[in-house]
Amino acid sequence: MDDGVDGTVADEVAQRCGRSHHELVELAKNQRGTDEFPGPESGGDGTEFYSWRKIAAYLTHAGDALADAPRDLVIADRALRLAEALEGADVSPGTLQSLGLPLA
Repeated sequence: MDDGVDGTVADEVAQRCGRSHHELVELAKNQRGTDEFPGPESGGDGTEFYSWRKIAAYLTHAGDALADAPRDLVIADRALRLAEALEGADVSPGTLQSLGLPLA
């Protein structure tokens, strides 16, 4: 996945921002100005994934007050990003060990 994609599907986006899926579709259709509602960034098997961070930034800029994500979800998101960033990277065993990760 690209940087910024957190694997959020449209229904989860709607739930996180307190809107219905239909409201988000309408919001994306009725854009004004130069800011565009962030579209899907990836999808392999027909499922479209969105960047929650980009959508949250868009909605905040549009004046929506969004609740902070639960701390456990933030930690899980960061852990997944780290695992993805390390995949195939040339990282020293000392760095992996200091992060508490297995030496592959």
